[in-house]
Amino acid sequence: MSSLLALGEGMVELKQDSTGQLIHKYAGDTLNTAIYAKRWMPEVDVYYFSAVGQDMFSRQMLDYLKSEQLNTQAMLTTDQANIGIYAIQTDDAGERSFTYWRKDSAATQMIKLLSAKGGAEALPDVGFVFFSGISLAILAEDDKAALLDLLAKLRQKGAKIAFDPNYRARMWQNQEHAKNWIVKAYQASDIVLPGLDEHQDLFGHQTVDDVKNFMQAQGVTEFVIKAGKDGVYGFNQTQDCHVPFNPAPTQVDTTAAGDSFAGTYMSSRVAGQSMLDAIKNADSVAREVVQHPGAIMNMDIYQTRFKTN
Repeated sequence: MSSLLALGEGMVELKQDSTGQLIHKYAGDTLNTAIYAKRWMPEVDVYYFSAVGQDMFSRQMLDYLKSEQLNTQAMLTTDQANIGIYAIQTDDAGERSFTYWRKDSAATQMIKLLSAKGGAEALPDVGFVFFSGISLAILAEDDKAALLDLLAKLRQKGAKIAFDPNYRARMWQNQEHAKNWIVKAYQASDIVLPGLDEHQDLFGHQTVDDVKNFMQAQGVTEFVIKAGKDGVYGFNQTQDCHVPFNPAPTQVDTTAAGDSFAGTYMSSRVAGQSMLDAIKNADSVAREVVQHPGAIMNMDIYQTRFKTN
């Protein structure tokens, strides 16, 4: 059984409960991915790489990672910054909006902190590494380049690199800025999980074939295109497949739908399952996640729903 390292930013998630009181949890796109990867395939060793401060929330988040059975060996700490925070609101259709307080958070310094620790050699040897467009977007320009250099070194050591563009326009200077770095990330990756809507917004690609041709031109050998109501398409060197759209009976909160898909897909592939089976697994989890509030489903509900894994 191989192992997975996800990297990015975990934050405090603030949300109002039914009485209007703020409750806090911990989430973030790649953190959510790591949690769902571990939940789907508990025997896979899942590491999280980021940086936190020495504040109360940072300490609590480290405890939370451990409670989700994530390996915190790659977590770094600094006394120069604190953990980021975001607030989430959902409308009656389950669509969400966010307010962030993450500028200069500890996670934005993780590449420099890792360099001081020895760079790639300071990270555990793993079979797969997962990052996202948000992982890139939070970093300074020189750290973006340093992250891609780090991934190249991990790739040379035998790791497969996986990337989810997770495009958020507000996190980039402009579209050209986002396109430049996302294309570089594609070229640095073995597995990519793009959304058709992202490519329509960023690159003007209108069809699955447009995205497929673009991915192949970047040298990506495995990619899964999430095409909304047209379902999910997977392509690699041995298989082309399609899983039709299967909407949830109710949609309460779309937070972490894509993250849960990515985590389940990654742990399925790490465990050696086929691309088609991995997509089916991921689709089933994402379909369930949108029926519950918040980024991370209650563990008891998750285990009841997916107790056969």
